[in-house]
Amino acid sequence: MARLRLLHFLYGGMTMKGKIVFRLSAGLLLLALLLTLAACGGGKGFSIEGKWKNVGSTTFGQVQDGSIVVFDGKNCNVYSPKDTYAFYKEGSQYKLDCTGLLFSENLSFTVKVVNKDSIEINAGSVVLKLKRVG
Repeated sequence: MARLRLLHFLYGGMTMKGKIVFRLSAGLLLLALLLTLAACGGGKGFSIEGKWKNVGSTTFGQVQDGSIVVFDGKNCNVYSPKDTYAFYKEGSQYKLDCTGLLFSENLSFTVKVVNKDSIEINAGSVVLKLKRVG
């Protein structure tokens, strides 16, 4: 009840112009707050899902010169045609774990996000440079 009285005291004595300015200011403040929350990790962050083209000189498994690698949320074609994968963030680094269909072998990579459309997948001396397509 005290909050309602305070709001009525602040808002009730305003002119029409003052009310408009107050509403616009409150709306802008709310918008700024929502944008700040959205930008500070409240979302998922980077997503690897989609089609990626090998633009580097290194090849590995199914990732050959100019080939397309597809991450569909469950499967990819890094090591064999239908690997399963897990993409996650560990500390400040992104990780990619692939399990090959043919050998049931688990391969772990570190993923460097260059920007939202370019990544580098690293495993020891293997560095795959991929660019998002489509």
